[in-house]
Amino acid sequence: MTPGYLDKKNLCGVVVIYNPDESITANISTYIDQLSHLYVMDNSEQVDNDLITKICAVSDKISYHAFGENKGIATALNEGCKLGVNHGYGWILTMDQDSYFDSAEFFESVVDIDYEATAIVAASYNDLHFKPAPSSFAGLLQIGFVITSGNVLNLSAWLALGGFMDKLFIDEVDNEFCIRAGLNGYKILTTEKIFLKHHLGEDVVVNHFITGKKRKVSKHSPLRVYYVLRNNLYIWRKFAFSAPVFVVNRVRNMLTQVFKIFVYFPDKGKYLKVMLKAIKHAFTGRYGKFTD
Repeated sequence: MTPGYLDKKNLCGVVVIYNPDESITANISTYIDQLSHLYVMDNSEQVDNDLITKICAVSDKISYHAFGENKGIATALNEGCKLGVNHGYGWILTMDQDSYFDSAEFFESVVDIDYEATAIVAASYNDLHFKPAPSSFAGLLQIGFVITSGNVLNLSAWLALGGFMDKLFIDEVDNEFCIRAGLNGYKILTTEKIFLKHHLGEDVVVNHFITGKKRKVSKHSPLRVYYVLRNNLYIWRKFAFSAPVFVVNRVRNMLTQVFKIFVYFPDKGKYLKVMLKAIKHAFTGRYGKFTD
């Protein structure tokens, strides 16, 4: 497959959902008009049929696909990409259920790129819990890593790279794919102007451990921390020599997260338990969905 010009006729989309609420319909409405088709991939164990009916009613360009179980973000994205390839599309928009665009400008800004050499064109985003002032510049910058939500992905690159890594299940799926893309000579581009609204965990207010002043820190559940640590350990071992700068940055980021957990969060015992399991599973090759 050779990537054609990135326009609506050649662009489909995939949104991965898991027990969504009704905001999903409004979120989809912000980008469905820019796509020729949208694949809704449902990881929910229990399907809300009334909500699915509302989702499909947003547009006749939507097709719904239920797994009947949680297959993880990587597998769901891969299945959506396979559908896109099978239906002849060259590009696919990948979205989380709680992300949405505040402007259609993003789709208009993806011009004058080297289509064959570009793996991803990503929208810059505002975390819904932290809102920096947007830049007024609407150009594209080449960077190393992007999150999977708000990406226009080159399906030729996806095929060449072997897709997303299913065994990671969730967390670091985006970073692992981006590393491989970069090592194989693909470009990853992002807008400097902010177009996407996206959740990055839950912010909680805590007292700084030294000054006592109020501050916000991002909090993840113990299960999410398990995936973050286990998959980071996988990436550190896999790319220690081929992408050392990235690995050092991820080690630093992980240590910061662990520090915050043991300084600020309750249930430290639960976090410690899952982190020890994450280390054990990483070094014994136990990946996929977490099981006790």
